[in-house]
Amino acid sequence: AATVPGSSHRWRVLCGAPGSPCYNAGVRIRSCLLLLTAVVLVPGLLAAAVAVAKVREGERQAALRGLRETVRATSLLVDGEVQRSLGTLLALGQSNYLQTGDFAALYGQASAADQKPDVWTLVLDASGQQRLNTSVPYGTPLPPAVAQDRVAKVLQTMRPLVSDLLVSPFSGKLLTTIYAPAKVSPAGSFVLAQAFSVEHWNKTARQPGAPSRWIVAVIDRQGRFIWRSHGTDAFVGKNARPELVAAAAAAPQGLIRHATLEGIDSYTAFTHSALTGWTIAVAAPVPTIEASATQAVLWLTAGLAMALVVALLGATLLGRVLLTAIDSASAAARALGRGEPPTTAATPVFEINVLNHALEDAAHLLQQEQETRKRVELQREQLLENERLAREAAEQENLAKDKFLALLGHELRNPLAAMSGASEVLARSRADAAVQDRFIGVIQRQNRHMRRIVDDLLDVSRMLSGKIELSLQPLDLADCVRHCVESLQAGDAGSAQQWRLQTTSVWVQGDPVRLEQIINNLASNARHFSPPDTAITIRVYADGGHAVLEVSDLGPGVPAALLPRIFEAFVQGPPPAGRQSRGLGIGLSLVKQLVELHGGSVVAWPGADGVGSRFCVRLPRIEAPQPAAGATAAPPQRLAGHHILLVDDNPDARRPTAALLRAMGHQVAEAADGGAAVALAMRQLPAIILVDLALPGNSGYLLAAELKAIPALRDVPLIALGGLSQPDDQAASSAAGFVAHLVQPLTADALGQAIAARLGA
Repeated sequence: AATVPGSSHRWRVLCGAPGSPCYNAGVRIRSCLLLLTAVVLVPGLLAAAVAVAKVREGERQAALRGLRETVRATSLLVDGEVQRSLGTLLALGQSNYLQTGDFAALYGQASAADQKPDVWTLVLDASGQQRLNTSVPYGTPLPPAVAQDRVAKVLQTMRPLVSDLLVSPFSGKLLTTIYAPAKVSPAGSFVLAQAFSVEHWNKTARQPGAPSRWIVAVIDRQGRFIWRSHGTDAFVGKNARPELVAAAAAAPQGLIRHATLEGIDSYTAFTHSALTGWTIAVAAPVPTIEASATQAVLWLTAGLAMALVVALLGATLLGRVLLTAIDSASAAARALGRGEPPTTAATPVFEINVLNHALEDAAHLLQQEQETRKRVELQREQLLENERLAREAAEQENLAKDKFLALLGHELRNPLAAMSGASEVLARSRADAAVQDRFIGVIQRQNRHMRRIVDDLLDVSRMLSGKIELSLQPLDLADCVRHCVESLQAGDAGSAQQWRLQTTSVWVQGDPVRLEQIINNLASNARHFSPPDTAITIRVYADGGHAVLEVSDLGPGVPAALLPRIFEAFVQGPPPAGRQSRGLGIGLSLVKQLVELHGGSVVAWPGADGVGSRFCVRLPRIEAPQPAAGATAAPPQRLAGHHILLVDDNPDARRPTAALLRAMGHQVAEAADGGAAVALAMRQLPAIILVDLALPGNSGYLLAAELKAIPALRDVPLIALGGLSQPDDQAASSAAGFVAHLVQPLTADALGQAIAARLGA
């Protein structure tokens, strides 16, 4: 029994009786550990000695198996090359050129199958005379017959023949030849052959993964080297070692140990090729075979020695660790009792680790309680911060909504006020024609302005839902710009700005309506922000594969802070001095989206010297279309007055439309519902019927079906009038039998073109 220093506890270890060597408390744990180490290691050392011998023999056998596998792999390479050659010869033997005796054409076929310069093709007749040799140009005189016996044997057996090592009658170099009979032809009997130089076997029989000291050789039936990986120039054509030749003659495959021609003690594995009769041999020096086994023995011996040293050191150190661990656990327990965090360290002793973990768990419980309080406090603060940010975001969105509604009310109220005032003047006064024309012009301009506002809002909705579709056609961008500027000048004759057009003809693939919308938005924006008596410059030019549209003004320019967001929806700069803000801040957003739909891009930057602003649109450029040969413009068609039936339940919308049709020269019958429409149509057959889709009960579609069901009215064209122009709305009207879909409020041009297209057709 002993007392641990610094502890009031006593502990006892039973390791023998009092008086034994391990009873002394100072050395007891170390002595027991050393004794345990000796008991474990002695049997292990004996077993390791037996294992070393087994490992040595196993490693040697594994290396020899690898040697045999290399021999078989090399044999497969040689046989594969011979099989490929036989396939080529059999194919050439079936050639029509050989049947007809066209050796010049056959020379081309054979040359294409050669692997120059190491493999070439020969054609021999029944006497053994060469008729064709692809190793020399066609027409070169060929040597006299030297292969009569081999040719006769092939023709007699009609089977392929693989030669031993031969000497080329042309170059005098060593080679091997494969003979194959050709198909009997009217020109006689022929034998085709392919000759292989020694260099060819050096390329095809070499094993890339074989050790560099291994010797790979191909030996013919006479025992001569056809190819040898080491000492090729010195040994090719000479006889192999007699013991190897004898062993190969006695067995189809095997393994011998002998000295190579260089005098190196080696293991040599060999096998016969059933296809050629040659012997394939691979020799590996004995040290390379047994090196792995010797290395394994050395590693195993070193490992055992290291294990013994580590065991002795471990026994010594573990005793010290045990005593230190016990002292550490006692100190940790005392620290925990004082309410301090315990300091523990991992030990190799399980029980002491369990004690340390228990002390740590108790400390962790206290720490977790404190951390939980901190997390709850942080979460509460984060929730308060998130609530504040959400409230601020909602307030900003609410302000943006209020600002947008105020702008929308302002933009709608201005044209409504102008139209209301003009209509009151026209209704209450008997002004002359000039005054009436002026106020009618006011109403028309403000009507167009409101229509643009509504169209922009609808386009934003369509853009966000991805429903805008383009009707692309070749357009001259310069013509589009000129027409848009002319319309702007005609619609605002009192504008004090000057328009400067610098345009060249550049063609693009675009939607005419959407391109006009892009140009109008940019030009109107420049006009609004330009001071009086300044110039607005519009340029159109080609830049490589792009058509470029630039709009420049001399206004206050876009503030630098606003420039990165100028193409976002509902974002607009401050109005010029002395003017009110106009627009809803969606024009430039639409420009960007429409330009990108056309495959282009738009950018904005300050004008020259920081004055004004510049907007640049780049669109893919196309070549100008060529007019069709002999094509001439068709003369405009003037339609005579026709009987038209107009169906609309709203008299305020129906009567102006009827008056507009009568002004076009047509006879108009008006109906407020479906029943009256059918009665009027049966009384006088109309040339065309205009139907409001929003009739009570959604009967616009029902009325179309009813009219189409009457045989007399089945072929009368129907034109739909509606307030919606989405693709789904147009598809629904087309499915109901309408030939056109017009969006209200109607314009004279759109109404006239739709009627003219139907009546003209």
